[in-house]
Amino acid sequence: MSQVTHVKLEELSVLKLYEHYGALERSLPLLTPESQELAKAELEACAALRSEKIDRIYYAMAAHEDALERIKKESDLIQKAKVHHTGQIKQLKGLLNWLRRVAPINENKITGRNYQFVLVKKKDLTVEVSIDPEYWHTDERKKFCIVQQTTTTKQIVVRSIDGEILDQRIEPKTQSEVLPNLDAIRTAYQNGEQIPDGVKVFQEYSIRTKRIYSQKAESNHEFDLEMDASEYCGTLLPEA
Repeated sequence: MSQVTHVKLEELSVLKLYEHYGALERSLPLLTPESQELAKAELEACAALRSEKIDRIYYAMAAHEDALERIKKESDLIQKAKVHHTGQIKQLKGLLNWLRRVAPINENKITGRNYQFVLVKKKDLTVEVSIDPEYWHTDERKKFCIVQQTTTTKQIVVRSIDGEILDQRIEPKTQSEVLPNLDAIRTAYQNGEQIPDGVKVFQEYSIRTKRIYSQKAESNHEFDLEMDASEYCGTLLPEA
């Protein structure tokens, strides 16, 4: 036996190992020389096991930090993929809008073999501004810009524990922003007037997608639906 006590060290928590080590260390002067040797061996085993369990805390932390790092990287990849696919959808919708504007199409439908796009003209012309109005000519800014002011009011009330108002004040904060006047730009465009560089005005369409079914496919589809419905009825309803 290499211990002076009968304590099962491997079953102790880190806190209990600290407590056991301290108690055993304080009892050393009270032991016989032979028991002191056993106690010193037990102290050494206790310290080693305690250190090992403390290291396990680090290993667990490191594992979770690695997992968080992987999650962050995965989140970044997902965000990049989302931005990519959102951009692709925007480009493809732009392609359909462009095709509707320039192609000799006499209806609001662009039809393929299996799918059909229904394009409905938006009420207002779309205005795209690719150059900051700050860089427009002064006359253009006067004609085609507006100033939007946003005022945020913060009310601060300080009360005592009994509810008595000790102090109150209102702190308004106003923020101004120069924005393109979209209505003025649309009007100028429709009147054939010059608009600032970096501004595009065009007709855009809302797009709905429709699946095309042939008569044969529709007939088969209806038959399948009827069979499915009859199967459900047979399962859920009692026999007549």
